[in-house]
Amino acid sequence: MSENGHDTQAATRTYLTIFGALGFLTILTVGVAYMDLPSGPGVIIALVIALAKVFLIGSFFMHLKDEGRLITVSLAVCLGLVMILLVFVLPDLGIHELEKVQAEEALKKNPYAQMHESATAGHGAAAEGGH
Repeated sequence: MSENGHDTQAATRTYLTIFGALGFLTILTVGVAYMDLPSGPGVIIALVIALAKVFLIGSFFMHLKDEGRLITVSLAVCLGLVMILLVFVLPDLGIHELEKVQAEEALKKNPYAQMHESATAGHGAAAEGGH
């Protein structure tokens, strides 16, 4: 077999392997979505899987692994900026989770409070004693 034919087979095998890995990571993403994880860890796991898929696509299908130093530095700067954005966003996930836990605890302490609020919400002046 010629050298060119061997290179084509190796490239095809590499692309099929990467395609299989991307398929597996996609199935893993769907599996994590169906797990009942709190929003913070769920988002972090989904982002790690997404970063792995981005790395595979960028490295092999976009051929960035064969590019020069300028592309690598540019990509590193962009990823650093994305990480900074994530650092600013991730605390919000914890705040919403904390509010949910606090609301559930308050409902456990006084389960009738929510029923009272929903019953009086639609009565307008009658709820305020205007009769």
